[in-house]
Amino acid sequence: MKSFEEIIKRIAEENGSTPENILHEMQLAIDEAYDHHDAAAQPLWDMMTFTGDRPTPEEFILQIAMMLDEGNCILQ
Repeated sequence: MKSFEEIIKRIAEENGSTPENILHEMQLAIDEAYDHHDAAAQPLWDMMTFTGDRPTPEEFILQIAMMLDEGNCILQ
């Protein structure tokens, strides 16, 4: 399995960008979703734990992946 950093690097290469820019854009999207989500999304945000006031891209991806995991069936 590839690490998060390897995946970000590949995404950057495939899009003519840098890993830093990809992470920045991901953080902007996460912040926008966090700041402007509707009430239906609140239960998903409540299920997440993160170290700061909002998730980092790595925290967000990891937690969404765990929610999608076959054993959890939360988002399926």
